[in-house]
Amino acid sequence: MKQVSLILNLILSIAVATLFYLHFSEKKIENEAKEAVQESSVTASQYQHKGTIAYVNSDTLWVKYQLIVDLQNELADKQRQQENYLSNKGRKLEEDAYLFQQQASQMTEPQLILNQNKLQQQQTELQTRQQKLLEEQQRIEKKLYEEQQSMGLKIRKELTEELKKYSEQNGCQIILAYNSISDLLYAPDSLEITDMLVNSLNKKYEKNQTVTGVE
Repeated sequence: MKQVSLILNLILSIAVATLFYLHFSEKKIENEAKEAVQESSVTASQYQHKGTIAYVNSDTLWVKYQLIVDLQNELADKQRQQENYLSNKGRKLEEDAYLFQQQASQMTEPQLILNQNKLQQQQTELQTRQQKLLEEQQRIEKKLYEEQQSMGLKIRKELTEELKKYSEQNGCQIILAYNSISDLLYAPDSLEITDMLVNSLNKKYEKNQTVTGVE
């Protein structure tokens, strides 16, 4: 039964990997979405240093801009649902594989020979379920990644439009992103426009939610 044990070990490995895949990918999704916000805020840095410089605290923006909060929560909910779904399927596969090994290990040599076709069929079914679980995990990973990218593009679009409007109205040529680990070491408070930006973005978002009937 060495082959049976080998198949079981492989299935158990897949099941464990499935249980933890989405859990550990959540931080990655959040970090990449934050990077999209920060990249959006420094778009204006391509211009020459001719006019007033302003900066936005991207950490504050991440916490207070309701669009980001809602999108992040929505993505996190979907991720938890998929994590639970894959965990349950992986756990069931693990249990069935263990039961298969237990039943096979308790058979005598004549019983193994007599039930060879049945055992092979059960083993094939387990392998098929394992492959389908892997493929489903990959589909979920791809879908979450696409939704993450879509979220980043939506945030970037809203930020770019608002910063462009601010630039045109105030003659500001450069708007930088600032956070606790950025290269911007110091800037006076008078150059920060975070609160103004957040208020303007939230008013626009709230208005759009009202128009579309979303509460």
